[in-house]
Amino acid sequence: MPTNTAPGWQLEVTATTNPPGARLMGEIDLATLPIFDLTLELLAGCTSDVVIDLSEVTFLDIGGARALAHATRQVRDVGRRLWIRDPSPHVRHLIALLGWAGLYDWEPGMSLATSSATVPVRAERKPVPAQRLMASASAA
Repeated sequence: MPTNTAPGWQLEVTATTNPPGARLMGEIDLATLPIFDLTLELLAGCTSDVVIDLSEVTFLDIGGARALAHATRQVRDVGRRLWIRDPSPHVRHLIALLGWAGLYDWEPGMSLATSSATVPVRAERKPVPAQRLMASASAA
């Protein structure tokens, strides 16, 4: 049963029963973060492992990524899992840029790298030693 959060909001949450969890469609940003937080709170309160399907999430900001990481930790602390299913290209890209893939539980048999979604891979940037940064800042 689809549940629109409110007219004009850009996030739709659909409860799933087999497996238990939720499928999200739309954008997760400052405007929709309250409904995303509520969804995560409800999922964290389940008595079994749950799956959150992010295949139709077109935008995820840092606040949403942080909320998802926090909920994953909460569920892990009580011995269960909040499995992420098939993140969209945008979600995968943000998580990869942040280097946060290890913070989440990927559905069994899947990882950020093995998701069916594809994202163009950018060249890795090498970290700049702090001494070089400090020297550049003082020269300016």
